[in-house]
Amino acid sequence: MMMLSEEAIEDVLAIKEEIADSEKKEECLNEIEKLIEMKQAHIWRADCGTCCGNICGLVSQIESESKILQDALDALKEDNTSKASALLEDYVTFLKKNYEIERPTY
Repeated sequence: MMMLSEEAIEDVLAIKEEIADSEKKEECLNEIEKLIEMKQAHIWRADCGTCCGNICGLVSQIESESKILQDALDALKEDNTSKASALLEDYVTFLKKNYEIERPTY
């Protein structure tokens, strides 16, 4: 199972909270676009490797993440903040289901 930091989830939740503030709309759009770009880079890197083991499943998972983020971005561009917020909540649920959360062991 892939690992994900707690901070990554907190960052998405912060974007979700800021969506309601119309003055922060542009900032939220930029943050979601950055997340999509990261996911697209991960897909590109995975596609460059040979398809063995769980790589194909990983690409499919990342494509699903990218789709949720793109739908949230589109909703926000259409000023449908409630839909964008709900999609980001769905994204967090997806992350928690498909990734193991890293827990620092200090």
